[in-house]
Amino acid sequence: MNKSMMSNKEGLIRILGVLLLINFAVTMIILSTDKNLQNDFGIYTGSGYFYHWYGLLATGILDIIGAIILFVKPERVFLIIGGLWSIFMVAFTIGDIFLYKSVGFSTANQFATYLFGLSKYPYSEPYYPGLYDVLVAIYIIAFVYALVAILKTKKA
Repeated sequence: MNKSMMSNKEGLIRILGVLLLINFAVTMIILSTDKNLQNDFGIYTGSGYFYHWYGLLATGILDIIGAIILFVKPERVFLIIGGLWSIFMVAFTIGDIFLYKSVGFSTANQFATYLFGLSKYPYSEPYYPGLYDVLVAIYIIAFVYALVAILKTKKA
């Protein structure tokens, strides 16, 4: 493979790193601004954070690690892993709805409205509605992009 083709392939792969970097940034915004997430949805009034907050932190850290790997070693295998990670995160984020009881919601629909609604959920603490939507949308874009890039970088 000539140098120009290698450069194009690496550029295609690094774009997925950019998408993961954006998800990391959105995750950090959610973690720093969502007061419901920071006090376990009002269940805890002290200064601690809870497993939902730490779970989101862990996924953000994995996003930034993945982005760094894709920037430093833009190889097809990491493109595939990044695509799988992205689709896993779509399922993981949507699946979070089923943990509604653990955060004090009566139904999964209520928690889904909080997570994915574009207006503030009634009686909730301050947060920016729509950020979870942005997070999931970028993961979906990253997955679709990874699929296309995998096909474009397929060895002859």
